[in-house]
Amino acid sequence: MAEASYFNAPKILAASNVVVFSAIDNVSFFEEKIQKNLPEGAIGYYNNFVKPKEIQEIKAWFKHQTYLSLGVFLSACASMQIDSTPMEGIEIDKYANILTLKNYKPVFAVAIGYRDIADKNQPKFKPKSRLPLTEIVSEK
Repeated sequence: MAEASYFNAPKILAASNVVVFSAIDNVSFFEEKIQKNLPEGAIGYYNNFVKPKEIQEIKAWFKHQTYLSLGVFLSACASMQIDSTPMEGIEIDKYANILTLKNYKPVFAVAIGYRDIADKNQPKFKPKSRLPLTEIVSEK
């Protein structure tokens, strides 16, 4: 799978696990699934607010939903003291092929495991650079 990850191949090869998050890429498949598995209110929301949109907008909505699960996943890893590295820019088609996905399209991957104490990307070696809060937050 390392060849399907551009610059993050070393992280993937060293990780104890890699979790690939995928979004549904087939609108009809999604609609069949929700009819069988979701409550009426959720189906109504989809039918009234999402379904009327263009196909590409619906698929973008599917993709955006995947990011909600990423936040929960990263928080869960942190609470268990498991290091995690989320990665966008993966070679989506290669991941889909490796995982033999049908009706789904990979969005991003997360390498998880325990930190390599010699990794030069750790904040103790390479501190994070951030803009001052006053440059990114304004009060009105």
